Amino acid sequence: MDSKKVVILGTAHGVNTPGKCSPDKKFREYKFSREVIAALKPKLEALGLTVYIDITKDEVPRPPVAELSQRCRIVNNICSKHGTKNCVYVSIHVNAAGSGGVWRTARGFAVYVARQCSEASRRLAKSLCDTAIAMELKGNRSIPKEHYWQANFYVIKNTRCPAVLTENLFQDNHEDVELLMSAEGKAKIVELHLKCIKAYCGV
Repeated sequence: MDSKKVVILGTAHGVNTPGKCSPDKKFREYKFSREVIAALKPKLEALGLTVYIDITKDEVPRPPVAELSQRCRIVNNICSKHGTKNCVYVSIHVNAAGSGGVWRTARGFAVYVARQCSEASRRLAKSLCDTAIAMELKGNRSIPKEHYWQANFYVIKNTRCPAVLTENLFQDNHEDVELLMSAEGKAKIVELHLKCIKAYCGV
C-alpha cells in the first residue's frame, strides 16, 4: 500500500431527491455539485492526486438512508484499498435556509465536520472557511469561533477517513443563486476547493 494522497469527492443528492432547488426551480443542487466536481477532478489529478467520486450518476438510491449508506460504503472501500490515513472525503453541497419554496435572506459559505472528528478534518474545514472569507464568499452568516460547524451528518460521521461537508452558499437566496449559476461563481467554488485540498495534501 503506497502513501499517495487520495481525494474522494462527494456529490450532493440526486435528480430524484425531492426539493434541493431554488424557489423558482432554475437552480438544482444535484446538478451544480456534479458540475463543480467535473471541473475540480481533473485539476486535482493534474497535481498527481488520485481522485474518486462517490456517486457519479444523477439518480441516487432511495430512500435517503440507502443513498447515504451507499456513499459511505464507497468511501470506506476506497479507504480499505489505499489506507485511511491517505484518504480525504469532501462532500460538496449548497445550503438552504428553510423549506416551503420561498426566497430567504441567509447567504454565504459554511463547512461541517462530524462532532467526533479527526484533527485533520478540522484543519481542512478551517482552511476552507478562511479561504472562502478571503474570496468574499462569507455572505451574512456569523462564523463560529472555530470557523467550522459541527454536526453528525451521516456521510461525515460514518466514513473512516478525514471528512468535511461544504455548503457553498444558499439555493434560496437570490444573490447567491445568481452567483452560483454564473461561470464566475462556479469557477470560484472550484478554486476554493482546489486551493484548500492542494494545501491539505501538500502538493
